[in-house]
Amino acid sequence: MSASPLEEGQVPAVEHVIVLALENRSFDHMLGFLDHPNPAFERLIEGGPYTNPGWDGGASVPASPNAKTVLPIGPDHAHDGVMAQLALDKNGAPTNQGFVANLERTGRNPNRPQYSGLLSPAVNLFKSVFGTKHSAVSGRGALAMLCQPSTQVPVLSQLAREFAVCTRWFCSVPGETWPNRNFLHAATSDGETDIDLRFYDNPTIFALLEEHAKTWHIYYDDTPQIWAFHDLWDTPERHANWFPFPDFLAHVAAGELPSYSFIEPNHRPPLRLMDERASSSPEVSNNQHPENNLVSDAAYAAFRDGAATDFARAETLIATVYEALRANPALFERSLLLVTYDEHGGFYDHVPPPTGVPSPGTRQDWGTRIGHHLLRRRAARFNFELLGPRVPAVVISPFVPAGAVDSSERDHSSVPATLREIFAPAAHPLTARDSWAQPFHTLLTLTAPRRGDLPDLSAFVGRAAAAQGAPVRTTAAAAGTVPSSYQPFLTQAEKVRRRLLAVRETEAVATPVRATAKSERAAEITQIFAAAAQRHRDELDTPHAPGSRR
Repeated sequence: MSASPLEEGQVPAVEHVIVLALENRSFDHMLGFLDHPNPAFERLIEGGPYTNPGWDGGASVPASPNAKTVLPIGPDHAHDGVMAQLALDKNGAPTNQGFVANLERTGRNPNRPQYSGLLSPAVNLFKSVFGTKHSAVSGRGALAMLCQPSTQVPVLSQLAREFAVCTRWFCSVPGETWPNRNFLHAATSDGETDIDLRFYDNPTIFALLEEHAKTWHIYYDDTPQIWAFHDLWDTPERHANWFPFPDFLAHVAAGELPSYSFIEPNHRPPLRLMDERASSSPEVSNNQHPENNLVSDAAYAAFRDGAATDFARAETLIATVYEALRANPALFERSLLLVTYDEHGGFYDHVPPPTGVPSPGTRQDWGTRIGHHLLRRRAARFNFELLGPRVPAVVISPFVPAGAVDSSERDHSSVPATLREIFAPAAHPLTARDSWAQPFHTLLTLTAPRRGDLPDLSAFVGRAAAAQGAPVRTTAAAAGTVPSSYQPFLTQAEKVRRRLLAVRETEAVATPVRATAKSERAAEITQIFAAAAQRHRDELDTPHAPGSRR
């Protein structure tokens, strides 16, 4: 299908928006040393100095392109930790001068109390006695300043050079994964700055699209965070919109994408000793979360990049999504792909986030408020008028000129803002935040699609990252424990199972979960969920009352 040239200022018609959201990496950490052809791109080898004070009065630590793909410690990205990293001055303005000190403090005190509320003394004591113990690590604070050389992020780097890179895209909350991913879907975290394991009933962009006769799919592997919005799978019609990730590739090849596709990566950490066979298995993570890429403190110095890691698998995932689209030019020319990260993961970024942004408000019910009074993650009060640190965001389309750099301030609410502008321009915003947020489809500025100069990333598709270097022995595998970052996914899987049972979902009732290990139980629950989705697709070939409950 050929596209007609556009008139000056006209935005190309977009029929399909695809969003891929990875995990826990800051802009500077991933792209700060990118050799970009556009002089408007601000690199860390220019200007500055880009430094942080050393630990306990030590010498300043500069940002440098010497990061490995693994770490000996998971950086802090809870709300209080992020606020320490942002290091607000006396006027309440972020300075971004606390990254080194916060990582060093995290390493030295890995088992600090995590909860507040009336029940917190008992819970903190229980966890200190019976919880997973982590050995203290010192002298690693400077790792927060290490950034990836472009050679270790070849896919993301090439897409950033060849399409549009957003240099002022900030995560929506100075906090963890759950609240930031919730902003992608609902333009709010419902008052949460850290992970609060409950079901959320905030209006979502998916429901808004439905109201305007547009379609959506969620593509996932393992246990997706977006399960937290139970309204997205509480009817057969909506449950049928959930697909295993390989179906995305089939749908692209057949030219059958919906209006909106959200892709969530695999979060399952490599719990076994990794070898070439296990590392290429679909059962292990590809989200780039730091805690899926841990090695012991003793092994860190000798580690040589090139071995099988979650970090490398995420690069393969990005390339796979892009190449699937590039292989169907007629579809690609009607599509818009965003690759971004949910939050910064505790890594350095030099650009202070904006203040004075609109708060989206909250709709927490009394049950949630009472629960918070009894027990919640330890965090200072927050007014949601400050964004979190920058994250990578690359906007990809044949109508995006190579080397484009956009410095408009955005946060994850730009996703629902863009979808509204494209598919439901008369719809009201979900919250005050996506009313404020800048859409990103305006970066499609060419009058005709690029065809002969699109980058070829096929060499990275299906590549066995373990082909180079020795197998990796991860901290989690060696200890036989689940990283703390994956624990919320396991807990949420059990909540999903209970809800499936409560509504008498056939597969949940007929297929008891037999595994005792939490990670294996979560895998079984995912299979049950997927089987139910497939049954609903099969059944919906016959007339079905729209919106009916099971």
